[in-house]
Amino acid sequence: MEDSLSNMYRNSFNGLPTIREPVQMTSAYSSVLPSYGTKRDVGKALLQTLGQPSNAVRDRKAPMDWNAALNMHVRLSDKDKNKAETQRDASNRLIKELDQKTKSKQAEINRRLQDRITTVAYWKQRLNTEHAAICQEITNLSMSKKKTQQALASTELPTEVSHNCLKNRENREAIDLVQDLVDDELINELNMLSEVQKLLATRIGDSDQRLKNLNDCKSKLEYDIRDKEECLRLDEHCYKLNNGSAGLQQVAQPTLYDGHTTTVDKHESFSQDNLEKSEIARVMSCLQRELNDFSINKSNDELQKQSELVGSMFRLRLKELTTAKTNLDGQLEKTNQEISCVEDSLHQLREALRSKDGPMKVATTRFAVRSKRPNVEQTRDYVHGGLLSEINDISGSQEALKQQIASAEETLHRLLKNKERLQQDIEIKKKSIQIDEQQCLRLRKTLSWRGFRPAGM
Repeated sequence: MEDSLSNMYRNSFNGLPTIREPVQMTSAYSSVLPSYGTKRDVGKALLQTLGQPSNAVRDRKAPMDWNAALNMHVRLSDKDKNKAETQRDASNRLIKELDQKTKSKQAEINRRLQDRITTVAYWKQRLNTEHAAICQEITNLSMSKKKTQQALASTELPTEVSHNCLKNRENREAIDLVQDLVDDELINELNMLSEVQKLLATRIGDSDQRLKNLNDCKSKLEYDIRDKEECLRLDEHCYKLNNGSAGLQQVAQPTLYDGHTTTVDKHESFSQDNLEKSEIARVMSCLQRELNDFSINKSNDELQKQSELVGSMFRLRLKELTTAKTNLDGQLEKTNQEISCVEDSLHQLREALRSKDGPMKVATTRFAVRSKRPNVEQTRDYVHGGLLSEINDISGSQEALKQQIASAEETLHRLLKNKERLQQDIEIKKKSIQIDEQQCLRLRKTLSWRGFRPAGM
């Protein structure tokens, strides 16, 4: 116990500052102990004195010196104790202040991390919403493009049908090979189909460009979303760290990591720019879809009207051809009837001409026989005059009948020629009707002009 107290007392003096005042010694000790200016020197002197041989003469100290030394030790002890207490209180205050500051700073960083997580999550949510919207718009525009492609493909059959109609109508013959309203409207239909094909092809090209823009925006959004997810993962990990977390390590010179950082404004403007570009791309895509639908519907309506007009022209032309054929059939029937009548008349005329042969023979025979009368009997009497008149009348009748027969034969020939022309014209009309009705209209009925509008529209 005594040794421990001695050691504690000795250790309490080890950290004391050097005593600058010289220690005043009494005359009794001055001959034995030299005067030293420091406590360390006094200690050395005491040790040298204690180290002398035991038979040496030892000086005795005065009570006042003993009291002075004791008082000095007490004062020094109190001074050092007070200084230690002051230093201890300052250390405790410093520890508490620094601990409070560290905890406050850590709490502030936790709050800022939470705010940053909330902010990044907000931007991520906006990006995800826009990403879903642009993915849906890509699907919608792709469907619109597909419909436009189907509409463009649907114009191939009408174009082929119109070409075939014009080609078939080239097989009309003679006077029926005419540039009528049907041909004009078929040509107009082909021109309209050509314009529609160019328009739809342009719409498809524009849709491809819009799809490219949408996919570019989608890629940027996905890149930004991946960065946001990684940022949230890291920040949430940092938010969960505390002083007792495992795997903590002290990083030297954290400023080295600031070279690639950006400002908060740049961070938000980057995502805002991506969102705005995506929204603009979606708006343009919506307009493109509306243009596609308008072009398809407008083209379908115009082509359907043109098809109905072509059909009307075909029906009108067929009505004209049917009426003309009916008239020709009527004329042919009348001509046949007239031919039959002329043939009957011609037969009667020939019979009448043949009937004049007997009277002519009788009259000429009589005239010849009477010309053989002798001498004065050869008289131009009433019989002679009558016979001459009869012969002349019969001859005139025969001549008139012959002329009438010739005229009737010529009429019959004209009627036969007219009949042949009528028959030819009727055959031409039949062929024209067959081309327009059986080939063209039947071919156009296969269209119905519903195939141009894609399914689902």
